[in-house]
Amino acid sequence: MGVSRVWAVVALLLNLFVLPGLGTLIAGRVVSGVLQIVLMVVGGVLSFILVGIPIVVVAWVWALVSSLSMLRHAH
Repeated sequence: MGVSRVWAVVALLLNLFVLPGLGTLIAGRVVSGVLQIVLMVVGGVLSFILVGIPIVVVAWVWALVSSLSMLRHAH
C-alpha cells in the first residue's frame, strides 16, 4: 500500500519529533506502528535502569527507516 508524498513527510516528522511509531501508524502501517510505540514506551520505562536506552534507540531508528522507506516509495 503506497502513501502520498505529503503523508510520507508527515509520517517522517511525527516519527522524528513527536513519537516514534506514530507516523508509521498514521501512514497505514498499523502493526509496525504499534510495535514501534510499544517498544518506545517499554524502553522509556526501562531507561530508568539504563537497559531501556538501547530499546528506545532501536525503536527510533526503526521508525526512521520506516519513514524513509515510505518517503522513497511515495507516489
